Amino acid sequence: MIAGLRQVAVIGAAGGLGQGILAVCREEGISFTAMVRSRPERITGVPPGSRVVVVTSLADRAALTAALAGADAVLTALGVTATSQDPSATLSANMRTVEQAMSEAGVDRIVMINTLLASGPGTPASLPMRLFSWMPGSVGRGAREQQAVLDALGRGAFSSLRWTLVRGGLNVRGRDEPPVAAADWAGAPNSWKPVSYLAMGRWMLEEAAACRFVHAAPLVSRRR
Repeated sequence: MIAGLRQVAVIGAAGGLGQGILAVCREEGISFTAMVRSRPERITGVPPGSRVVVVTSLADRAALTAALAGADAVLTALGVTATSQDPSATLSANMRTVEQAMSEAGVDRIVMINTLLASGPGTPASLPMRLFSWMPGSVGRGAREQQAVLDALGRGAFSSLRWTLVRGGLNVRGRDEPPVAAADWAGAPNSWKPVSYLAMGRWMLEEAAACRFVHAAPLVSRRR
């Protein structure tokens, strides 16, 4: 049971991780606001007290504020796809607006997903991140977006919020087992092996409630 969470808002709820978070919410009896850019019908099994909200732009502060109302925490499950090339779909381009909307909605806890390859906020990009950033298509755009969020946090973005940036190992083929977390690789029990969307979604919800890594970027992956 995840104590301390009654309702969460999930940005990017239609993707694999987003659906994993929603599945855990249903199991735990946590109400949710599933935020999508389009096609709200992709979110099914919405229990009483939960809702699906279409927010077409993360630059729309009024729409964000309305969608975040009542949430105890915000979780991001945003990815970069062929349909999310517009800056209005990216977190890095809209962090100030998201922070303002959260303040107006009365919620100050946010847990964000990033890649296991990332360095911590305020530190130079890792070599793998620099290499992936040069790749064409969604891979390169995804790496650049993830690094941009890291850089913004390093410059003080979300300073009024209790943020956690999950440097996570997860994919559709990841194992459905509880991941472990560490501040860095030195002496960590983590491996580079991914967990399932469901397992990562549960970890993010647990962290949203526990606040063990506030203003930190833990590595989260399978145990060695």
